[in-house]
Amino acid sequence: MNRKTLEEAVRKAINKIANEGKYQKHARGTFKRMLAKISLGKNKNTAPFTEDPHMGKSAPPGQGDQ
Repeated sequence: MNRKTLEEAVRKAINKIANEGKYQKHARGTFKRMLAKISLGKNKNTAPFTEDPHMGKSAPPGQGDQ
């Protein structure tokens, strides 16, 4: 292996590691934002659809009060 091919292999490896680091930084940031949003505490942790469905107040002609 001559110096040129060795240099190319090292550059490829460094670029690959650098790209993985960029994604890791992005993923870490999105996770921190998610935890920050959850910690605001304004969203109640309740089951969805706990109430019965309600009839709408407006309907097309001939469809209401049947």
